[in-house]
Amino acid sequence: MSHEKLNGDFELFRNHCIEIRHQYNVYVNLFNEDSEPVLSKVAATFFTEIASIMHRDWKLQVCKIMDAAEMYGKVNITIDLINKQLADEGLMDSEVNSLSLALKAFGAKVKPARNKRIAHYDRLSQINGSDLGGTTESELEGFLNNLQEYCDKVGRLVGIGPLDFSGGGCAGDELDLLKCLRAYCKNA
Repeated sequence: MSHEKLNGDFELFRNHCIEIRHQYNVYVNLFNEDSEPVLSKVAATFFTEIASIMHRDWKLQVCKIMDAAEMYGKVNITIDLINKQLADEGLMDSEVNSLSLALKAFGAKVKPARNKRIAHYDRLSQINGSDLGGTTESELEGFLNNLQEYCDKVGRLVGIGPLDFSGGGCAGDELDLLKCLRAYCKNA
């Protein structure tokens, strides 16, 4: 049996999940205790702004996969869409359902930041200075692991197979930037 539509939508979904993980990895590699001194020395304000932009965008990208499968007459590439298509094809199982629920529980914690600060500028939240979208380190690690497991499980179910997207890196990435900045600071 061909799952052409499901496979195509799943590949789009997984590519977005890869981007979510890649953005997380870049953020963690750039903004940590080891890199903070060099980033502060070179351009503290610039890197603080970049960190804030990356943080907001990451939450926005995570929330996209949490949205309804259809909104305002438009189909969204989301967990709900993939799950509906799996169910329609008779491929949905309890493990995928459980992973979906865990992913969406994380999304429920992040969505208030998107809905009241990132995508919209909610007056009351601004006045109150509400802390929105916060999660613990454990919840974040759980989300990233569940995202990988969900994609691997669905990939197997539809015959595409798993794909480890937890790592990465290439020439000219953020790690190379940090090497150059450290060398500059050492020689300046």
